[in-house]
Amino acid sequence: MFPESPRVSRRQLLTAGGAAALGAWYVRPSLFTSEQSLDPSVPPDAWPMRGRDPSRSGYAPTTSAPTDDVRVAWRTTVGDPHLFQSPTVAGDILYALTRHELVALDAATGTERWRFATGGELPQGGPVVVDGQACYRAGVNLYAVSENQARWKFATNSSFDEVLPVGNTIFLTSYFGSSDSLIALDASNGIPRWKTPSKYRPLAYADGILVGAGNPGTTLVGLDATNGESHWQLSRSGLPGDIAPAFGNGPVISNGTFYGGAGRLYAVNVREGTVEWTTDATGAAMATNGKTIFRAGEGHVVAVDSTDGSTRWEKSVGRIGENRTSSISGLAVTDTAVYVGAESGLVALDAASGERLFTFEPEAGTDSVGPPAVVGERVYVGIENAVVALEEA
Repeated sequence: MFPESPRVSRRQLLTAGGAAALGAWYVRPSLFTSEQSLDPSVPPDAWPMRGRDPSRSGYAPTTSAPTDDVRVAWRTTVGDPHLFQSPTVAGDILYALTRHELVALDAATGTERWRFATGGELPQGGPVVVDGQACYRAGVNLYAVSENQARWKFATNSSFDEVLPVGNTIFLTSYFGSSDSLIALDASNGIPRWKTPSKYRPLAYADGILVGAGNPGTTLVGLDATNGESHWQLSRSGLPGDIAPAFGNGPVISNGTFYGGAGRLYAVNVREGTVEWTTDATGAAMATNGKTIFRAGEGHVVAVDSTDGSTRWEKSVGRIGENRTSSISGLAVTDTAVYVGAESGLVALDAASGERLFTFEPEAGTDSVGPPAVVGERVYVGIENAVVALEEA
């Protein structure tokens, strides 16, 4: 399915992409890669990755997403339940993962277009859409698929966290060759542009800086996105809580400031690595519309002023009339509303006041709603074994 070859010619490299890259370090990567672009912009009608853009803001620049009530525009069963990150949308295609396949749906109608499976390897994360391809993790490999065709495969020596696409480059950290490395791949063919020894996984990007973290979460780093060199390193020593977020705990970047952390919420200057403020606000999901940082966990959403960390409001998103905590899978935000994927359903809150706008509850007995993706007039979510498109009722 994916060509593998120990002999590396230009033709083979461009055909095999990352599959051949493991043996390609004796040639100059620049001979086989395009010039690196770090353009972080995302088309307004797209949600191509977790958090929508490389800053992981979760912000959708739309004023037409539903705010009064919703109805189901379409619902498509895709297969075995998977822990949805969020559906990803690019152009007219929506991509979702099952436990065994990558599925492409027509974003307007929900009609299935194609499926792609990677043999015995189970998909683990993604997909992200970059350079017209849907890329996702399975086993120790990163796959790129387009129009039901395998474009390239990049193989590592260990499993790795989700990848971060920026412009025409995909960043990931994995055990590669004989050491842990931060690797920058050419998105068009999976060939490494460069690699550097690093145990820090890339979390988010802005202003030429990759903000990264290791495990445990005691250190945050700012890395040059053109070569991986360190600009700054910030240790938790003397500070409360873990300064680097645990997996799944945000983070987001907005207006030159990184917001993250596990035990507390930290605001860190992206260029300098200095702490601007810190406050009590925990949770596994984050988003920002620039003015406000939204963080959610344990059934509550808290809105924090982005300039000083003061709390604007805090609201419960559990089922009305129930006291038990509702788990939260993810957030998306516009200028007017915050969309919360929760065990109680898809909950929409007014971004300014926290007032509940509506709740879309899944059928009784189904699992919780996955992280939402907001594109144009619709909100897309995964519910158990299906993808659902919701629009204003």
